[in-house]
Amino acid sequence: MEENKNEELQEQVQTESQKEQKPSSNARFMLWTLAGIYLLYTGYSLCKGFITGAEGTGIGFMFAGIAFAVIGVGLLVVSIKTMISEDKLKKAKAAKDAAMLAAAGSELDKGDGSGTKKSMSISERANLAKRLENEEESEEE
Repeated sequence: MEENKNEELQEQVQTESQKEQKPSSNARFMLWTLAGIYLLYTGYSLCKGFITGAEGTGIGFMFAGIAFAVIGVGLLVVSIKTMISEDKLKKAKAAKDAAMLAAAGSELDKGDGSGTKKSMSISERANLAKRLENEEESEEE
């Protein structure tokens, strides 16, 4: 019976962490990256046309090409930075979930020395979650 409670608690923690996870937004960052690359290419083409003296190009094309290139680089930088920071957040959340599972498992495995497992009350679980959050905050500082 005690083993069932331990398994139920671990399943509950896992399902809660799965509910909190958002769908991957890598597609959005990939789209931003492709848009940045396209703007860079367009800017390069406009500047190249002006420099080579292609017919129908003026100084406006050069300025537009520079503006497109700047915006393209900005999109690339922002999308890459955001993708990296989101990846770090996902890893930190996974580590936190693993720590909570380990802590919950170790708290339930503690016994009175007779080999029986102790089940946690709701208030004990809440206190455990608060302690883990406080430890995480102190580690971040």
